[in-house]
Amino acid sequence: MIPILKFITLTFLIATLSSNANENCELFADIDAPDIADAKYYYFENKTLVCANSTNFKSSKHDYQIVRAHINKVTTQRVLASSHGYHLIQGQINCDIEHCDHVDIISLDNFKNIQQVKIDTTTLKGNNITQSLVNQIDAGLWLADDVTLSSWSRISGSTDNNNAKVWIENKMNALGLQVSTPAFTVFGNTTHNIIGIQTGSTRANDWYIVGAHMDSTSFSGAAPGAVDNASGCAGVLEIARIASLYSFEATIFFICYSGEEQGLIGSYNHVNSIISAGDQNKVKAALILDMIGYTSSTDNDLLLESSSSNQWLIDILIQNAAIYVPSLTVFTSTNPYGSDHVPYINNDMHGILSIDDDWNVYPGYHQNTDLPENLSLTQGEYILKTNIASLAQLA
Repeated sequence: MIPILKFITLTFLIATLSSNANENCELFADIDAPDIADAKYYYFENKTLVCANSTNFKSSKHDYQIVRAHINKVTTQRVLASSHGYHLIQGQINCDIEHCDHVDIISLDNFKNIQQVKIDTTTLKGNNITQSLVNQIDAGLWLADDVTLSSWSRISGSTDNNNAKVWIENKMNALGLQVSTPAFTVFGNTTHNIIGIQTGSTRANDWYIVGAHMDSTSFSGAAPGAVDNASGCAGVLEIARIASLYSFEATIFFICYSGEEQGLIGSYNHVNSIISAGDQNKVKAALILDMIGYTSSTDNDLLLESSSSNQWLIDILIQNAAIYVPSLTVFTSTNPYGSDHVPYINNDMHGILSIDDDWNVYPGYHQNTDLPENLSLTQGEYILKTNIASLAQLA
């Protein structure tokens, strides 16, 4: 059993105990029964002091680090604690290139706490128009689109990926969106983003993006990618279905990216095209959906991830979740990595990721068992309601 580290109140403090000349200690909040064979543990209410028999157990020198990755990426390491997709490990990551995708290493000094949101909703009020949009989210339609997408093994550049692209393109055309499918290459193979634009009525040069990657991957065999990430692409289509029935002041881009699994290639392609056209100041926010339909328990949890400079955007989604989906538990992270919000953030645009908080323990992750039956309709519905409410407020 892997001990649980609750990053909600995580702090790293160097202690200066001198019980042993060769012993240095660090204080961690909320580690339950740490599994460190060569260390001593001292419990102080909700804190645990971990003392290792090494003079190098210091913040700048020790071989302890935070890794953001799915749990199957770090099972061979000495995992001291895990939570929200972050793992405290001892030693270096040893893996080949194929299995080091979607892995980020963060020093203890640079890691920013994961926060569980506590918000007073007594002063928050929604509005009837937004409530109407929220009420129209149909988890059954979302699931049906996920099932269709999952029937293709959507590896970037493959025939199945192109078949899915044509289907998404047709869905967007049927909604009356202005559709384009810019091409790019992934390891020499041509693939496409699918972009549907709904032009704003009075603020056409204010652009809001609702995006998710449509490609999938698998360590072996088929890559149905129902959770990762047909769930997100189907979510984009569900939000687009409802939004197309309304007039928005601002312009909305609905995008299903390809090439995410190979290094965010599709979203970087889109960002680069924006920069080349000199339009980066038009992008007001990118709302990215990734793995929105899985939960490992009966709880429905959302992890919102962005950079600290985008706290205002995080706050908007927090507030809309509190107003329109009060049963959804929300966590926040300002350690952006590994999904299509990152290219926007890295190029001084505003991006935020919505991802299910249990993504890091999903058994079907990058497997041929990533199937629609693993989806929670309630989980997907709650996250989509949060995002369409936020889009309504922004656009």
